Amino acid sequence: MVTRTVGLDEYLSAGYFLSRLVDPVRPGHRAITLGHDHSPRRFFPESWALSWCKEPPERRVRDAQQFGIAGADLARVHAWADAAFGKAFGAWDVIFRIEDARTIARMFLSGAQGLELWGLGVRRSVLEGLQQGTEPPPQVPGYAPTGASGVHLTTELGQPLAPGGTPLGHEPLIAEVGCSFNSPASLHLNEAAVWNRLGIRPNEHGLIDSYDEALAGCREFASAEVAGPAPLSAWFPGLIVRYPLEPSV
Repeated sequence: MVTRTVGLDEYLSAGYFLSRLVDPVRPGHRAITLGHDHSPRRFFPESWALSWCKEPPERRVRDAQQFGIAGADLARVHAWADAAFGKAFGAWDVIFRIEDARTIARMFLSGAQGLELWGLGVRRSVLEGLQQGTEPPPQVPGYAPTGASGVHLTTELGQPLAPGGTPLGHEPLIAEVGCSFNSPASLHLNEAAVWNRLGIRPNEHGLIDSYDEALAGCREFASAEVAGPAPLSAWFPGLIVRYPLEPSV
């Protein structure tokens, strides 16, 4: 099955993501996903890359090795991430611009086999909803303010999705506390049953080519109960776009 043509100029950017598969893809899941919980993927950078996040040293080494980064190079990663946080990327793995993503890949991830660079495209109304839903709460007197998430900081830019990518299809997503996004599969919802009920056929990536069909699925998922913290956004169709790690000449 061939993915239908999608006009990237209809979408704004909700961030860029560097990731690779680190686990086998289980039944009911897919290899191409931005869902973070129970996912076969890991994303870079995450909280372990920041020196001030409370992560056990052995976990930092393990997570770095998943991207081909030696333990001896962690100090260099920490120095970069501490300086780039809020400028090139935000909590925890949302990269603001495609140029930043490519620079990060060149600097640290040359040893990461199967590395993918994706952009997340959303319609303008979705971007506005994400901006409102992820607005940091008012500061409580006597406590430090809550920082803006990477999703929120990206929505504030309001930038168009970068050209030159290959659309892979739409994934139903929600913004979640503690991570960037989750999908029906990562939250243990029966996604296949919804598509079957609606008569919608996913493409070869397990994604939905049509925005309107993906939106219909999102409306179905909105009625499902999801365990865990309250989501920061409604379900929305996010267009996953694959980009080359180096720009075309």
